Amino acid sequence: MNKNSGNFRAGIASVTFRQYAFVSFIKYIKMTDLSCIEWGSDIHVLYNEPQKAAAVAEEMAENNLAAASYGSYYRLGQPHDPELFSMIAQTAKIISAPMIRVWGGITGSANLSVQNRKEIIDDALSIAGSAKKENINISLEYHSNTITDTAESALAFIKEVRKQGGDNIYLYWQQNQNKSFEENKSELELICPYLSNIHVFAWEKDQRLPLAEQKNRWETYIGIIKNTGRNHDFLLEFVKGDVIEQMLEDAKILTELLNR
Repeated sequence: MNKNSGNFRAGIASVTFRQYAFVSFIKYIKMTDLSCIEWGSDIHVLYNEPQKAAAVAEEMAENNLAAASYGSYYRLGQPHDPELFSMIAQTAKIISAPMIRVWGGITGSANLSVQNRKEIIDDALSIAGSAKKENINISLEYHSNTITDTAESALAFIKEVRKQGGDNIYLYWQQNQNKSFEENKSELELICPYLSNIHVFAWEKDQRLPLAEQKNRWETYIGIIKNTGRNHDFLLEFVKGDVIEQMLEDAKILTELLNR
């Protein structure tokens, strides 16, 4: 099977298996056709451990795996910390990650003041400028209790930063398990022009499911994303039971969907 079909790659977020050391994690990924990894800065690749980041990069190279992105937990507007982001960017560079994922603050969009929004936008533009010097893009996690907790707020944010020159700022997307398939589909269509990577999982409310049980909806999502004409990484996250066996099954489903 071709691991990199068309413009799409199948991968996984390392936070899916925080309990494994990076060498073991890579060993399990090699049992699949997944080709890229979003490394989290929480455990596997801390931003202040460059030697470990170099070891991760070496292990990836030996196993023909790529870094899809560096999943940082940098929170925009908290306030801006140039030294912290510099370490994050250097770590991303060590593992050859083309993208740094950040979070859009700590407050839901409905509760953001005008000043809060400005601080988040200013910080996003600042770190995007720094990242651009290293040929790295920035993406915001699509998540509750942040500026990107709704498609409307995410769109307003991305249009504003793009207007101010932040052309290397993008949006992640993941389906919301508390919304209907139609609602998720509509939101994806709205943000697609600014989409980078996608977190892939199958949930209904608080129940995790095998990806196979939502295969049809993911086929629809992928069909929508094909219209962007850009490269995208689809990254498994939150597999049912947090077990390797389920990851292996989900990885097979995802690679099949992307290779159609």
